Amino acid sequence: MSKAMTLMWGAALLSASMSVTATDFDGSVPLLCAVTDTVSCDSKGECVEGSAVAVNLPIFLRIDVANKMAQSVRESGKQRTSKILSVHQEGDALVLLGVEQSGGWSAAIGEHNGKLTLTVAEEDMGYIVFGACIPVD
Repeated sequence: MSKAMTLMWGAALLSASMSVTATDFDGSVPLLCAVTDTVSCDSKGECVEGSAVAVNLPIFLRIDVANKMAQSVRESGKQRTSKILSVHQEGDALVLLGVEQSGGWSAAIGEHNGKLTLTVAEEDMGYIVFGACIPVD
């Protein structure tokens, strides 16, 4: 990722309000999520754990439930947008479902803490992504 892009996303993280409430994670405001850890496994059961960069996954996600859009940003700066097809409130989590390039994804965001767990299923490959989200304007 270019230094300018890293600074832009970092500034967005810092400028977000640091006092958050449960309603900040209910889908009523856009969220910026940083990926902290990942696990990827192929159909043979070989798995790789590490950073998003280690398994070629996005390092930031912007989730806008109101507009049903999820945008990802990779270290290279490459961005991809995916439509959110389904939104559910389940227990203490906001659950999102979508489809992207012949694969499916689901995300659960803790409504009290913004913790993110995202899964992606593709042909012969699966990913589990962990991270944290903050509300943004």
